[in-house]
Amino acid sequence: MMLRPLLILSFAASLASAFNINATPQKIPAIAPTAEQCTRRNILHRTASLGFLTIISTAAAAAPANADVIRSPGKCANGEGEGCDSLAEDNELIQSLQKKSSENREANQREALNAYYMKNYPDVFAASGKRMVKKMDGSFVLYSPEEVKDLTDEGKITIEYPKSKGGRILDLTQKPVLVLNNE
Repeated sequence: MMLRPLLILSFAASLASAFNINATPQKIPAIAPTAEQCTRRNILHRTASLGFLTIISTAAAAAPANADVIRSPGKCANGEGEGCDSLAEDNELIQSLQKKSSENREANQREALNAYYMKNYPDVFAASGKRMVKKMDGSFVLYSPEEVKDLTDEGKITIEYPKSKGGRILDLTQKPVLVLNNE
C-alpha cells in the first residue's frame, strides 16, 4: 500500500500549486515499487479491489428502491385478472375503463393483429402478382391487379385508411387497405 502516501503527496502538491501556496516548487520523492508489488497478480488484485470499492460506494450512496411499488398482487390484462381490483383501488373511473377494455378485448386484439400484418407484410404478395384485399369480416383474399381494377371500377373495392385507438386516430405508419364492400 505504498500507493496511498504517493497519491496524498501528489494531491497536496497539485492543490498547493493550484492555489499558489508556497510558490517554490516542491520535489515529490519518487518511491519505486518493489519487485513484489509489480507482479501481475498484485496489479490485478489492486485493480479489482478498486473496482469493487467503487461499485460498493456507489451502491451505498444510492437510495434503496421501494419494491412494494413495483409488486402487484396479480396480473391484470385487458381489464381481466386477479390484480385488476387491487389496481383499481375502488376508483370508479378505473373500474369502468377496465370493464370497457374487457368488453373490447377481441376487437383490440384483432386491430393489433391487422396492424402488425399491414405494417410488416403489405407487399408480400406483390412478387406473385397478387394484391391483398380485406373482406368485410376482417379476413383477406388475393386478387390479380386486373381483378382489383375491375372491382374498383364497379365500386366493389374501396380504399380504407387504417385507424388505431379503436378507430379514433388515422395510423399513418400503415399503407391504405383495399376493402371489398360486397361479393
